Amino acid sequence: MNNYKIVTVISVAIALVAYPTGVLYAKKPRQAAPKAAGNTSATNPNDPGGHSARGFEAAKKRDYETAIAEFGKAIAAEPGDSKNYFNRGTAYRGANKLPEALADFSKAIELAPQDAAAYIGRGEVQLVQKQLDPALADFDKALQIAPNDVNARRFRGFVFSSKSEWQKAIDDYTVVIQKVPEDGGAYERRAFAYRRLKKFKEAIADYTKAIAIDPKDVDGYRRRSATHMMAGDNKSAVTDLHALLKIKPDDVEAQKLVKALEAAPNPSPAPAATAPAAASPH
Repeated sequence: MNNYKIVTVISVAIALVAYPTGVLYAKKPRQAAPKAAGNTSATNPNDPGGHSARGFEAAKKRDYETAIAEFGKAIAAEPGDSKNYFNRGTAYRGANKLPEALADFSKAIELAPQDAAAYIGRGEVQLVQKQLDPALADFDKALQIAPNDVNARRFRGFVFSSKSEWQKAIDDYTVVIQKVPEDGGAYERRAFAYRRLKKFKEAIADYTKAIAIDPKDVDGYRRRSATHMMAGDNKSAVTDLHALLKIKPDDVEAQKLVKALEAAPNPSPAPAATAPAAASPH
């Protein structure tokens, strides 16, 4: 599946949450948050030496090497605490050290086999490594533990798309959209799956939703334009390309395609000729 890059999840257990953009965000901790500097076991017995807190601060700044070192010290202080392995695995993932990340997520799972986040972290690493079946097994397990986890559902949809299991991908992205209606990426990925099933009407509707969420996304117009062409509606395809060029006037690919379509003798086939193709399910 070349149209979409794998979404990177960077998530630190003690105080970070994962968003589809790959950006780190802090959230309110489940307990009193230690300060990043000067943290000792006296101020927070759950973080001896303050290494987890310093690792967290480094991870927020995307200083993953420092985060790895600090979480390593946290592991030395508390070798039986799964969150330290999860945190270091997340930092390793941020540094693109995939084998190390995989090992740490596996250790976190060994210590806390009911931690859905650890399965999601390991599955995401395996997805990047193109180990689709092991990744699918981890996302399935995460959803057994936490059926409402949107990240697990989103990643599993990506696995299904990568395996060309289009209807299963559609089903997972539909759940994501129901839970996060403003997720434009889920609409785009579901549209891609619809397109592969030649369900062009549904694909165009999803691309339209994604564009409404982000009207400046040139790729949204490009993908909807391509879908219009696949459905035989070159006129609508040209309209989308002109909208794209208003946002990105120097887009050479769009410029060439507009010229080619506008020069075609019959830019839009008769509706009767396109109706069967647009409605034909596979």
